[in-house]
Amino acid sequence: MEHPALESGRKQRVVRKMVDRGTGPVKAYRDILEENRLLFQELCLNQAELETRNDELRRLKDDLGQANDRFFDLYNRAPMGCCTITANGLILEANRTAAVMLQVEREALIGQPLSRFVHPQDRDAFSSHCQRISTGGPPGACELRMIRPDQTICWIHLALVVDDQPAGDRQGCRVAMSEITARKQAEEARKQSEQRAHEAKNLLKLVLDTIPVRLFWKDLTSAYLGCNHLFARDAGFEVPEELIGLDDYAMVWKEQADRYREDDFEVMVSGNPKLHYEELQTTPEGKQIWLSTSKVPIRDATGAIIGVLGVYDDITSRKRAEEELLKVQHLEALGSLAGGVAHDFNNILMITMGYISFAKDLLAPTDRGHELLTLAEESILKAKELTRQFLTFSQGGSPITRLLSIDKLIKMYSHFALSQTRSTCELVTSDDLWPVEADEGQIGQVLTNILINADQAMAEGGTIAIGCENAVVAEEDSLPLAAGQYVRISIRDRGRGIAREYLDKVFDPYFTTRETGCGLGLASAYSIMKKHGGHIAVESVAGEGSTFTLFLPASPPTVPTTAIAVSAVRYGNGKILVMANDALVLKILGTILGTLGYVAEFAGDREQTLEKYREARQSGWPFDVVLMDVMAPEGREGKETVADLLAVDPQAKVIVASGYHDDSIGSDYARHGFSGVITKPYRLSELNRRIRQVLHGAS
Repeated sequence: MEHPALESGRKQRVVRKMVDRGTGPVKAYRDILEENRLLFQELCLNQAELETRNDELRRLKDDLGQANDRFFDLYNRAPMGCCTITANGLILEANRTAAVMLQVEREALIGQPLSRFVHPQDRDAFSSHCQRISTGGPPGACELRMIRPDQTICWIHLALVVDDQPAGDRQGCRVAMSEITARKQAEEARKQSEQRAHEAKNLLKLVLDTIPVRLFWKDLTSAYLGCNHLFARDAGFEVPEELIGLDDYAMVWKEQADRYREDDFEVMVSGNPKLHYEELQTTPEGKQIWLSTSKVPIRDATGAIIGVLGVYDDITSRKRAEEELLKVQHLEALGSLAGGVAHDFNNILMITMGYISFAKDLLAPTDRGHELLTLAEESILKAKELTRQFLTFSQGGSPITRLLSIDKLIKMYSHFALSQTRSTCELVTSDDLWPVEADEGQIGQVLTNILINADQAMAEGGTIAIGCENAVVAEEDSLPLAAGQYVRISIRDRGRGIAREYLDKVFDPYFTTRETGCGLGLASAYSIMKKHGGHIAVESVAGEGSTFTLFLPASPPTVPTTAIAVSAVRYGNGKILVMANDALVLKILGTILGTLGYVAEFAGDREQTLEKYREARQSGWPFDVVLMDVMAPEGREGKETVADLLAVDPQAKVIVASGYHDDSIGSDYARHGFSGVITKPYRLSELNRRIRQVLHGAS
């Protein structure tokens, strides 16, 4: 039913129409019914349409709910954490992934400040990033550490986007979070690996540069790929990188490049190492040094040869030491021969000297024969000097030393050596020159031999420059000397020089390039310097001259000793036992001792000497002196004999007579048990004086 007001209004309209049309009431009522029908029909249609729309609305609502469910399902299942934060940084909502990422319940995140989970060291960076975004900055991302409730740390990649409201106000941010802990750990592991690799590379470089050998490596063309600093310095470069790409022909040792390349290719082609072989190398200064080299092939992962690795050590000092040792061994071998020859030669001189001295006593000093015998005696003494050259090589050649002023010694012997020549000497010495402890005769012999050699090198004569200075030798110096203080003597001539191929032979016995001479002079000088604990070396340039350099051990400054004068001959008396292994020597000694007033008995060896000495003591008429004439007083026969005599009689007086004028017995005979020493050949007066000194302390 319609509303009464609606129905009344409609009737009024119908009546009015009927009046206006002039129709009757029936027709008007019929029209009203028709209109009501139409209205009702329209109303039904509107109701159906409304119900249809309600159905569609319900369907849309259901679809929206399902879509919302799907959205939140996707939101919660998203592989990244998502949340919305207010302008104050409070979490409005968050998905399940964010909760799992932070290891908390999702509900526990709501209302919490996101900064609560940020690592304290990263909070300032996070706040600055949020501030930049919220104040109009462009969207951006950052990486920071976050702390979970169990205090474990995870790395998170945060992407922030401003949440714009319709009014345009910036009310907060939407945050997307991705865990990048694994990536960060991988990056950190890679960084640590790179750091370790860098440190390992630096350590390897340090090892290569510290290892006390030269190291290098080349490619298949024999071009350098690298080396250590020692090798670079040998080649004249500051750093190893300067050698990369160069070959041996670009080095200072280009003269040896062909041989080096042959060795490289031999190793690379054969695949076999070449170890510990010796070769020469030229230094940047132009000197040649000896190397001990080893080379091995370099192979890649497949075993193919891709180059050669080489290592060498500078063995120049060792080679020099070996050469010195060979020279010493050579001299020692000759020494054994020289000692025997000198002993026999001195015995002959001794016999000759004895008979001459005996014959002189039979003649008046004014007799012409006496004068001739005196000249013969002087000739024998000169022949004694010849044996000095041989004796230098013998085992008994220890110098008898005393403190000397070397500059005075040089002046004296240079004057003597050059007095009959056209050469002159120019001496330059330091004012504070240290004294040396040396055998004056032996060092004089060295100086004389070198000066004569220098004069002969200058055919027209010239100036020989001699310099003396103090020198301190350190252990690292390449000299065959103990560390300490030395006096260095340099003797330089301006002669024709010595050819390079002869430099290593100048000190060899019997080597000479001259038509005259036997080649013993420089060999003798070399041996004398070695026995003094010194050294002699030579440098020479053909056509420019030679320089001999001597090193003598220096001593604390004291006043040099002087020789003690001896008195004239006096005759004596007493009983003397003579031990000698040469019958002729025994005979002449018996004659000489008898002439001097002594009673002499003889023994040919150690056993006879001990037996006669014991018998004499038991008889009550012991020997006053034992004169022992042996080949080498420091040998077994001399040492054992004097030791046995002292065991029989601790007061035994033993004089040793030997051709070894400069052995250690002469410098310290008392330490060896002897009471005195005399060098053959000697005059009758010298023997008598020595016996008197031993018996009575007389001169």
